[in-house]
Amino acid sequence: MSGFIRFDFDGRLEEKGGQQFVSGRGMYNDGYTRIHRPEPHGFASSPPAGSKGLLLPSPGNPDFAVVLGLEHPGHRPADIPGGGSALYDASGNIIKVVMGDGIAVDVTGTAFQIRKGGVTFTVSAAGVDIQGGAVRHNGKDIGDTHRHTGVVPGGGQTGFPV
Repeated sequence: MSGFIRFDFDGRLEEKGGQQFVSGRGMYNDGYTRIHRPEPHGFASSPPAGSKGLLLPSPGNPDFAVVLGLEHPGHRPADIPGGGSALYDASGNIIKVVMGDGIAVDVTGTAFQIRKGGVTFTVSAAGVDIQGGAVRHNGKDIGDTHRHTGVVPGGGQTGFPV
């Protein structure tokens, strides 16, 4: 047999030696176990059960078969216009790069975080929280350690931050 075969992923996945192996069914309900699934450099994913892909068998040597793709029709975003791209997961979290609109991040979880060194920047329904490091605006410290000139008691005006 040669050519591509539609592959239905059954959810069995193995990570071994820096490679991913998947199992599932092909045409005529043929079973396939531990088939290599290569992905592009810098990208890794674990598809949900029920994802669809293409199996490229190697005639005479099943050890060289590969599964290409694997996406779940129920989780694929439908609103990406021509020329756009999206990185998404099975929970509905999505990063969209859309011409004219720039980059949009939609979060279905509780928060969006960026971490660098000892600094964590979190956006959640409660607001924005920055832990660690310093917060500056136009080079001036506006964090919890900032100071002002011209401080007077009561409700009077102060000078700009130093």
